[in-house]
Amino acid sequence: MERAWPGVIASSTLPAAVLFPDRSIAEPSEGLMRLTGFTRSELVGMPLCKLLEMGEARPDAGQPGRLLTKGRGTAPVAVYLSDAPGISLAAFHPLEKETALGAELKAAMERLAARERYIEDFRNGVFRMITDLDRSESELKGALERLCETRMQLMQSSKMTALGELAAGLAHEVSQPLTVIKGLSLSMLRSLQQGSAHFEKLSLIAGASKKMESIVKHLRAFTRSEPTVMKTVDLNSVVRDAFLILREMLKSHSVETNIELREVPAVSGDPNRLEQVIINLVANAKDAMPGGGTLRVSTGTVEITGRRYARLVVEDTGEGIPEELIGRIFDPFVTTKEAGKGTGLGLSITSGIIKEHRGEIRVESERGRGTAFTITIPSD
Repeated sequence: MERAWPGVIASSTLPAAVLFPDRSIAEPSEGLMRLTGFTRSELVGMPLCKLLEMGEARPDAGQPGRLLTKGRGTAPVAVYLSDAPGISLAAFHPLEKETALGAELKAAMERLAARERYIEDFRNGVFRMITDLDRSESELKGALERLCETRMQLMQSSKMTALGELAAGLAHEVSQPLTVIKGLSLSMLRSLQQGSAHFEKLSLIAGASKKMESIVKHLRAFTRSEPTVMKTVDLNSVVRDAFLILREMLKSHSVETNIELREVPAVSGDPNRLEQVIINLVANAKDAMPGGGTLRVSTGTVEITGRRYARLVVEDTGEGIPEELIGRIFDPFVTTKEAGKGTGLGLSITSGIIKEHRGEIRVESERGRGTAFTITIPSD
């Protein structure tokens, strides 16, 4: 069998060689000559260690090594050596293509890793973009809501300005004929004796015209656009002045009014602004009692941490404030009224005015049993 090896190996296209016992080449294959570039005569007798660069030559399945080529280069191979005594066999498996494939595979893996990093970065970028878009949308909605609130405030301010101008103009127009009525009734009273047929009727006319004149004067003063001027104010007087305007409105809505004015310390404030507070609170109380009810307004003195405060309480027997709105009732545009019947600005304005006067406003309410607003303002 060993004698047949040289012929079989010589014609093989696989890189291989028959070796003498001293590990020199006895017969190279056609494949080995093509791989190394050496001729048969050059290879025969060449020690394997001269042709093959590897560690200690030993029988091993696929020991790595490099074959010397005629161009003084090397070709990577896996070496297979038989351990038979005497003549042995060496086979070589070229690794050049595998090395190239390995390099290509490594490059492909690096490209894949780079693409995965790109996709991850892209995914993160898209996520950030979506997050930014969501945040921008929320900010835009918030800005739109604030814009709508500002628009409503401007509309309400415009309406209040128009109403103030209308009330001032109406008061001016009414004052002239009212002066005539008052003057004529007083003149006719002076010409009549008390107890005569028309004296009582003219007295009623004169009294009513005098009361109406007082209301008109107060209305003109209330609607006059002036900057806030702080001065010493009697809170009881502010309540009396406010009810010159409010009393008839409450009667027409079947609201019974109980006013209890006790001694209060003087406070530093603007009478018109404080009157606006009372009007706002009373108007809200009236709206909370659509079928009528009882309104109680009281004043008094309270001492807090050694300092005297004037206190005003406005109570109604109306529908009350829902529990979920109590904490936000002084915020702008928060209202318990139906759409179109209120803007939710009255209590916000009221709270702002009380803060201007260094005071505090609190609310207590129970559904179906009414609401009470308590205002305390430090003494002057």
